[in-house]
Amino acid sequence: MDGRTESIQDFFNQVWSFATDKHNQGVYNTVCLVVLLALPLLVLLTTLVVCCHCCCCRHANCCCKDGMATTRSEMKKKKNSDEDLWISVKAGPMTPDRVALNMV
Repeated sequence: MDGRTESIQDFFNQVWSFATDKHNQGVYNTVCLVVLLALPLLVLLTTLVVCCHCCCCRHANCCCKDGMATTRSEMKKKKNSDEDLWISVKAGPMTPDRVALNMV
């Protein structure tokens, strides 16, 4: 276990020395480092929020369950009431312009 903790500590020491070297080189490098180091933290934070929200929604005290239920039922009613918008194909003889469109 001692060698493992030393390797982890060495890794973070190398990352810190790399960050300080880039900071000493200029402001642009510092901004790039901040962005690159913040992206994984942002992904982790977003994942945590989504997971916590999903876990809370499994229980009865969900903040969005009631709104989702009415929205789904309204969408089903609207979907059933809409007329069919499918364009049917005519089965008549093929004209030269329709033959050309089929080849494209």
